[in-house]
Amino acid sequence: MELIILAGGKGERLKPITDTRPKPLIPILGKPLIERMLDMFRDKISRVIIVGEYRFDDLKKFVDTYTSKTGLDIQLVRQGKELGTGHAVQTALPYLRSDEAVIIYGDLYFEKEVVDKIFSSNINTLVSVPVEDPWNYGVIIHDGDKVLRILEKPDPSQTISNLINAGIYRFSSEILRYVDELTLSDRGEIEFTDIVKIATSHGKIIRHVTVDRESWRDIGRPWDLIEIHKKMLSKMNERIIEGRIDPNTIIEGPVYIAKGAVVKGASYIEGPVYIDEDAQIGPNAYIRPYTYIGKRAKIGFSTEVKESIIFEETKLPHLNYVGDSVICEKVNFGAGTLVANLRFDEQPVKVTVKGVRVSSGRIKLGSFVGGYVKTGINVSILPGVKIGAYSIIYPGVVVGRDVEYGSLIKSSLI
Repeated sequence: MELIILAGGKGERLKPITDTRPKPLIPILGKPLIERMLDMFRDKISRVIIVGEYRFDDLKKFVDTYTSKTGLDIQLVRQGKELGTGHAVQTALPYLRSDEAVIIYGDLYFEKEVVDKIFSSNINTLVSVPVEDPWNYGVIIHDGDKVLRILEKPDPSQTISNLINAGIYRFSSEILRYVDELTLSDRGEIEFTDIVKIATSHGKIIRHVTVDRESWRDIGRPWDLIEIHKKMLSKMNERIIEGRIDPNTIIEGPVYIAKGAVVKGASYIEGPVYIDEDAQIGPNAYIRPYTYIGKRAKIGFSTEVKESIIFEETKLPHLNYVGDSVICEKVNFGAGTLVANLRFDEQPVKVTVKGVRVSSGRIKLGSFVGGYVKTGINVSILPGVKIGAYSIIYPGVVVGRDVEYGSLIKSSLI
């Protein structure tokens, strides 16, 4: 049994988080998605084929490190043209040595029970998930446990099932041979889901197994990361402190403070909170529930962080507020830089995703700041704003609109 991971997409909907990494390398509690996948599958498969393209060198660096650490046989393949998931599988198949494979999309978060279910099921099976908004996904048309076809993002009025394709398949070579018959869809892509229609037209049967919505998540929009972290942190039920805690520090609730981390005096940590290796907190900092602080990050004097993800080596050094946000790696906020997370009218915050304004469904949502961004003093960032990687924001600027990658912003954007 081999594992094929489709890791070639650019992740446009996840910008600016994907400005500096491919989707599979997005970290969840500091560990890349793809590493979580490999750890769960490692004892069940003999070999892995990863198909990548966007930021291919980053994937190669990860694969080299992972194989040297675990000894797992991983073949990294370059997709070339990014023509869709079907094309990615077409690229992988010449390297397949087994008679069957598990195929998964590289931008998924799922728990071990999903892996167990796919291996305890019959071959030629895909995973389905019940959701409230199936029209945002590939909808499974089925007859009992038999899959008839998959409709990609249909009109809501045409949605006749609440079961969606989870992007996890276990197929034999008997089914995978039909990959060669895949052609461009109406969306201009070679879509792997079309293999269901082709296989059934040849009299083959593909079944689905359903997993709980809580055990699976498609990471398609930036705020999905916040919700996944909240779900994972909610499972914390103990206090583990491996780092240094100075006197006069208050810690409430479950926390994990990794080795090398330092929490300086007069700081207040309200769990569940995860503080990674060599991070510095305080003095007089306030870390609120459902927050992750990355390795070597610095949360300084009179800074408050609430329900946010702070990537490695980012500095929020003094007088900052960050709520319900994702701040990527090596960002440096000037003194007094604040991220707002609530509209005056208390309506759900909207975010621009691939040029379209969409509701996040969240009353409280802050900002998404790409890697290596720098802000001057007293910068104000409004709810739902995205700031592209390597941008520089001058002092006193109010950022009310998205900022493109590598921008220099000297005056307010309202």
